[in-house]
This record gives sequence, structure tokens and C-alpha cells, in this order.
Amino acid sequence: MATLPNLATTASMSPDILAVYMMDELLERAERDTVFWNLAEKSSIPKGSGKTAQFTRYERLPLPEAPLEESVTPAAVPITLSTVDAVLDQWGAVVSMSDIVVLVIKHPLVQQARELLTLQHNELVDREVQVVAMGSSNIYFANNKTSRASLTQADVITTDDVRRMVAQLRSAGAPTYGGGRYRGVVDPFVEMDISKDSTFQLAGVYSQVETLKDADVGRWMGVDWMRSNYIPIITLMNAGYVAVTADATAGDWTGGTGFVAPGVRVVVTKMDPLTGFETQIGAEQLISTAGNFGVKIAMQGATAPTGTYKVYCTLQSGVTGTATLQVRIRHTAPNNETIYLSRAATRPRAPPSWSPAPARSRRRCRPRQSTSTPPTSWDGATSAPPNSTRSRPTSSRRPPASPIPWPSARKLAGNKCSKHWS
Repeated sequence: MATLPNLATTASMSPDILAVYMMDELLERAERDTVFWNLAEKSSIPKGSGKTAQFTRYERLPLPEAPLEESVTPAAVPITLSTVDAVLDQWGAVVSMSDIVVLVIKHPLVQQARELLTLQHNELVDREVQVVAMGSSNIYFANNKTSRASLTQADVITTDDVRRMVAQLRSAGAPTYGGGRYRGVVDPFVEMDISKDSTFQLAGVYSQVETLKDADVGRWMGVDWMRSNYIPIITLMNAGYVAVTADATAGDWTGGTGFVAPGVRVVVTKMDPLTGFETQIGAEQLISTAGNFGVKIAMQGATAPTGTYKVYCTLQSGVTGTATLQVRIRHTAPNNETIYLSRAATRPRAPPSWSPAPARSRRRCRPRQSTSTPPTSWDGATSAPPNSTRSRPTSSRRPPASPIPWPSARKLAGNKCSKHWS
């Protein structure tokens, strides 16, 4: 068909056609249920009081075993106390923009930046509360299993599991949050496991049908249940990401003293780039060989995804579950970063992508004695009761090893977040 002369077409009028029409409305962001901060007990430290807060508890006195005797002075009963230390950390974030972009951009950039920083702040606080809670060592596995390795897909939380945990809490005299009830936090998958439990469904049919309609557990078996989709779900890290071996060549770790048999135990984890949780946990490895040796950690190039990895190591002859954080490796695929651990090295040799652990554990890249209990991690099929430990709750220094506990009675000391948030 012949084209009419001087016909205006999209080709001829393209300079005046918008390539893309930007809608005024912005798309909604996915929501995160940040509930852990509301469960924490808050305390403040006055200005000029340092960065470490100590909480003290006087333990109850043992009861006398026999009645008093006439004219006999009873022996004095010792007063004992236990303490928990909390170290303050300062967190903050900054976004920057030019004065020109604020004038020319379609949507209100400053307002969006303020909203994003607020969301980031709330999620960061929630994450750090979870990290402290993960320092508990009192773990309960679903279906009364004794270890994570024995869990199967059929091992999901049931009413019997909740009964056992509540019984343990009541037997230990754990204080409640109010109304004689405890509080539990579950992710949406565990919430659905509870809602399909036969005992829960039977009760719902007769007295709480709304809980079945809304798929909301609510109050059940002495626990007020809350949902959080911000609980990390842990997976086993691919063994091909990192190679951990014993290196007997002293020249590779000059300046250090090598380990000896029976060796050390090493765990490597990978952090989620968005949340900062350690969501991929490598299997613990016993590293040993004849004679002195250093521990060689080699990133496997393109096989290992780009991201931040944490390396944990025990003391010489350390036992399972006592590894502490040594270094972080910021891996960029397909590079092959390599670091070495030794008993007395002043600093491990590594390419520029290596970064040391945070300031208060930066002195030497070597296993150190620690009385902290290892943190725990969330397993979608399990749940656990709380526990309050005596040692400093620096749970970020240990690799997650078992399901996340319920919120514990441990106090969390902290001041307001950095003024960088606005």
C-alpha cells in the first residue's frame, strides 16, 4: 500500500514521543515483620559511662538441710552472684545525593531516602536482637530429636513439642511476659506447621475457629505466638566454595607458631548480602597433620559466589562448638583469595580483599580462649526454649549452630542508634 505524502508517523515524530511514561505512584516494598525489639528489655547507659554494661543477679540461697541446734551457731551461708556483660556497638548508614538530582528527579528523593533509612534502621535493630538471642545454648529440636543432623523433613513442631518446652520453662521458674504466658516467635512456615496440628485444629473448630480462618496461631498452650518473616533460615553451605586444609610449609605463614595434632576445628559461613545474617553454614572440619602446620583457607574462584565469608577456628585441640570468629573474607569471584591461620601470627598474609575481624578482636589472627557460648540459628522445622547465660553475649563471634531460641530473659543494653539516621 502506498504511503501518503507528508504523513506524520511515529518515526517522524519520535523527538516528541516519551520513551517511557513514569507513573506517579511508586510500587510497594515487601514488608518485614520486625517483632524482636519489642520483646527485648531495654536499658540505657549514662553519658561518660563507657561502652560495657554489666547486669548482676544475686542467686538464691540454698535451703538449710537440718534444724538449728540449741547453743550452736549455724555456719554462714555464702552469697553468690552472677553477671552478664553487654557491649555497646554503634551502627549507622549514610545516603548521599547531589543538589541537581534532587531538583530534576521525578519522585521525591529526599523523602524516599528518609523512608529507606527508617526501614533499614528497624531491620538492623531487629537483626541484632536476634543475634544476641542466638547466643543461647539451650536448644530443643522438633519431634524430640537430639541434634540437627538427625532432623528430617517430617520433623516439624507440634503441640507436644510446645507442651514440652512450656513445661521446661515453668519447671525452671522462667518469668512470663504477663498473664502467666510466654511469648514465641515463629516464621510463616513453622506457623503453618502449628496450624495443621490435629490438636490445634480440634480446639479451633470448637472454640477458636477464627484462628483457623485467619491462619493465625495466636494464644496456644501457654504461649502468645507472633509471626516474623525476618528470621533467617539456615542451609548447609556448598563444600566447594572454600577449601580448608593443613599447610605444613612454614614459609606460608611466616611469623606464626604452627598448630600440632590433634589440630583445630574450623567452620566457614557465608553472609546474606541483604540482611547480614549468616544463612549458609559450612560443616565443621577437623584440620590436622603431622608436625607443625598452619590452616590454609582458600576461596575457590568462580565456584564460590561473590560475598562476605566468616572463618571460625577453635583453640589448639579445641572441641566441637567452641570455634570463635577469626577473620572475614570479602570474596569477589572469580578471584582466589587465600589466608592462613596460626597460633601466634601477628597478622595473616592475604590479598587486599581480606579484612580483619572487628576492632575488639583484631589483635591477632589466632584462636583465642572464650567463655562465650556459641550462637544458635533458625531451622525452619524446629523451635527452642530460652536460656540466659552468664558470659558476655557476643554471639556474633560464633557460627550459628543450632535453632534459634525463644526470646530469653537476658537484658539487652543499648543506646539510640547513630545520628546518621534521620
